[in-house]
Amino acid sequence: MTLEQNGFWKDRRKAVFWLTMIYGFVAHGFRLTNKFYCDDSWNYMKTISVGWTVAIGRFFLPLVETFRGRYETTWVIGVFSIICIALAAVLIVELFDIKGNVGQALTAAILVVNPAVTGTFAYMYTSDGYFFGMMCSVLSAFLVICIKGRKGIAAGCVALFVTMGLYQSYISVTILLLMLWLLLMLLDPEKKAKELLAMAGRFLLMGAAAMAAYLIGMNVAWKINDTQMADYMGMSDTSGYSVARLLGAVKSSYIEFARFFLVRWELNFYNLSNVILLLSIVALLLWICGKRKLFAQPWRIAVLIVWGLLLPLVTHIYSFISEEVSYISIIMCYSMVLIYLMPILLWQNVAKDTGDFSALFRPEYWKKHLFRALQSVLLACICVHFVVIADQAYERMHLANEQIRNLVNRIQYRMELVEGYTDTCEVALYGNLYQTPEYVPSAPMMPGVVSGLYLTTQRDYSSAIDWFASSDHKWATAERRKELVRNAEFAQMQPWPAADCVKMIDGTIVILLADDEADEFGQTIKDYLEE
Repeated sequence: MTLEQNGFWKDRRKAVFWLTMIYGFVAHGFRLTNKFYCDDSWNYMKTISVGWTVAIGRFFLPLVETFRGRYETTWVIGVFSIICIALAAVLIVELFDIKGNVGQALTAAILVVNPAVTGTFAYMYTSDGYFFGMMCSVLSAFLVICIKGRKGIAAGCVALFVTMGLYQSYISVTILLLMLWLLLMLLDPEKKAKELLAMAGRFLLMGAAAMAAYLIGMNVAWKINDTQMADYMGMSDTSGYSVARLLGAVKSSYIEFARFFLVRWELNFYNLSNVILLLSIVALLLWICGKRKLFAQPWRIAVLIVWGLLLPLVTHIYSFISEEVSYISIIMCYSMVLIYLMPILLWQNVAKDTGDFSALFRPEYWKKHLFRALQSVLLACICVHFVVIADQAYERMHLANEQIRNLVNRIQYRMELVEGYTDTCEVALYGNLYQTPEYVPSAPMMPGVVSGLYLTTQRDYSSAIDWFASSDHKWATAERRKELVRNAEFAQMQPWPAADCVKMIDGTIVILLADDEADEFGQTIKDYLEE
């Protein structure tokens, strides 16, 4: 009996959903059962206002907070996030009609164990809203393709509108899914150029309508909340476009695309497996073109080349919105993950199935389908390595939190030794202690608590100290800090961990962590004195 005959695989929707849930718990279970903080999560629970998320165009995120409150309920948020990913996996399997259980199992794994999910879970406090947005981005592609006529365009538009109101970066997920659909049409010799153009036009119409609705909705949200676009990652930049800026965005897109697959240009499993996979995809495309005699139709080959050149651009589309957008934060790169699905979709397109698991254990299958079997095994190994990367990342989250907790407790203890200290007194903090970054060496750079470097400003330290020590200090303003720097007693202080690095000056507890680090105002101690 093959697994295909087993009852578990009779309903692929249920099979893919539960496989995704199981994979998700295996890869991210440690994160779901532990609470790790970063500066953003502390500030979120203490200072980040609803107006901030609205000001950066994510005006649907406050609705998530209305439902669950402003708490980082790790288990609830994590489970809900994995459910959203599981639903997205079901939609993709249905959209591309992936029949073989090998392809279904690999699709489920790729979507939930990849580093983009791990990186997003560094910001657990907002992961539920983000992954609901990701699911809506997949739903948008599903609706515009599967529902014919204007109804499909309208339905896809609504789903994409919701996506952008939660996390704008996921628009690239929709775009890449639509591009994969166009690729399969392009490789089908029965599909004419007119059909391809008509479908592309349909997609563009849906995207334009969704973008128009989003811009209107964003301005309405700003008016209701009495706010405006924040100066965040260059979003408020109105300097316009130039040829040099556009060329810079193109260059940045290609560089960041390469950085996702080739981390630090080192020889490791992540880099090597990605290179082999990408080369195998190119080989598979060439084989399909030869098998279907597509080289006799130059226009298809030309479009295929253009399609490949567009991949880095559409997966990093926000490089064209602002020069300040940074894709170091891997959570913006979820669309890149969909490239790992290409072998599954291409074999599905060629052979109408990807086989079942029992076939992989039969020698005759390997003799007849060696290339397909090797690609399946490679994808499986990549997914297993993704789980290893997740485990490494969460271990670093744990270590970073322990280091910060210990540091904060030491600072708080030194403050309590100062005569006149109360847990509501005014505190002024200068500089920061450099913490060695703890990125996972064999994965794209991850944000948040994956790095040990996430307390840099007085705001960050104040959030951490008040959170861990259950205190409610009054933290000095910029003007007060400048005033204290000029005090004669301040000049006698030595940086941490000297005995006099914490001192009471004119009723304010002053903490000098370092005298050569710029604070959040972009100034060093020397700058204060020169003023």
